Amino acid sequence: MKRVETFGKILGVLFCLLFLILPESLEWISYGFFGIILLLVGIPHGAIDHLTSDPFISKSGLIRFIAFYLLLIALYLICWFFFPLVALISFIVMSAYHFGQTHFLGVRVPKTADIILFLSRGSFFLALILLGNLDETATILKDIVDIQLSDKISIAIIAIIFFCTVAIQLYLLKGLRKKDVFELILLGGLLYYSPLLVGFITYFGFWHALPSMIEEYAYLKKIPQFSTFKKFFIQLLPFTVISLIGISLILMIGQLYLETSQLIMIFFIMISLISFPHIIYMDRFLRKSA
Repeated sequence: MKRVETFGKILGVLFCLLFLILPESLEWISYGFFGIILLLVGIPHGAIDHLTSDPFISKSGLIRFIAFYLLLIALYLICWFFFPLVALISFIVMSAYHFGQTHFLGVRVPKTADIILFLSRGSFFLALILLGNLDETATILKDIVDIQLSDKISIAIIAIIFFCTVAIQLYLLKGLRKKDVFELILLGGLLYYSPLLVGFITYFGFWHALPSMIEEYAYLKKIPQFSTFKKFFIQLLPFTVISLIGISLILMIGQLYLETSQLIMIFFIMISLISFPHIIYMDRFLRKSA
């Protein structure tokens, strides 16, 4: 499965390079790329949280799981409604930790300090994506926060986070792997210069969702009822389809009343809602299987 991950990352890099040279008139292709990656790995990798939590979950246990999952979503939705800035900051921090954690799958990190390593690594890549497309980011978030940063300040923020995450890893792990150097420098440069949606979905899809799904498959294939990829794939379908239908319906309705930037913001809010419980359960799973 490592070959699959490597192939996916090479594909992601090639797509980033392609979108760097595509004329603006073909920008619509990025939406198709975004949708395909979200459909293939983005949403599916969080569709089996119930199984990574308990592979032998009973029907009553599944009902309790779904009820608690929905409760967490509802609580976060309330936070978005009444405290949007707090919800936004929380989503960025949670995502930074969650994405950063994926960079160190299979690596022994001191548990007393792993949070700061994961958070710093994820923050670096999110900063590259968001600050590298500052105008677009500011437009999308304008209803929540007024972002006014110069290019120099943005670059300074990125540089500070870069040195922090490198220093933290050198201290905790006593060195950098070739993989780390590639990600920090080459991937980092690509994400900074890529369009917002392309950079985000490349990083999210190929550096987070795909490795996470491979980790999930490696865990579940040890159990007879999930021992083949076909059986694993079937388990991904129910909650993937439900999520896609729900998101699609809301976006279709939103197209009638909202501007593009508002529609993108609504989309990210929906992603944050399903991400909140997923991050909790995925963290528990990864720590259990470490």
